[in-house]
Amino acid sequence: MYQAVPQPAETVRVVLTFDVPADPVDLPHRTAQLADDFGALIVDTLPGVRVRPAVIGAAPAPDAVGVHTERGLSIDIAVREVRVDGRAVHLTYREFELLRFLMQRAPRAVSREELVREVWRDSVPGLERDGSHRTVDTHVRRLRAKLVPYAGILTTVRGRGYRCDSGLDARFRSA
Repeated sequence: MYQAVPQPAETVRVVLTFDVPADPVDLPHRTAQLADDFGALIVDTLPGVRVRPAVIGAAPAPDAVGVHTERGLSIDIAVREVRVDGRAVHLTYREFELLRFLMQRAPRAVSREELVREVWRDSVPGLERDGSHRTVDTHVRRLRAKLVPYAGILTTVRGRGYRCDSGLDARFRSA
């Protein structure tokens, strides 16, 4: 008789997906076997982790994989995801935190000193004391490059710092 195993109150599912050529015919099965072996290694190494057997299925159409049809800039704090015109944009931890911090304070201008104090507070010892705020400028520049064509939401306010000017094309979802 099948008995349900009680689930922990909170779990997170981590999914690893392989896109495997259909030819040679045994390649998907060999890949699934290796995935199962790797899963067993993880279970043996990390207490409390449970693994499910690998599943072989048809791949979705290439244009449907991870692409949303929505237009604009979308920032979702809960899942730490940024999308530009439906496409996921990879941001570093600091880039995401910088964007989140500015979005939460829009349309107020935030000084470099405040950004260093709040966004970089857990790293770069002495950064606040030394007054070196070039790291903020560098991160804003990199963030703008990744947000094209919505880079304009990050505005430099001369003598004051940076501001987020989110328009109709920017959506911010907090946790």
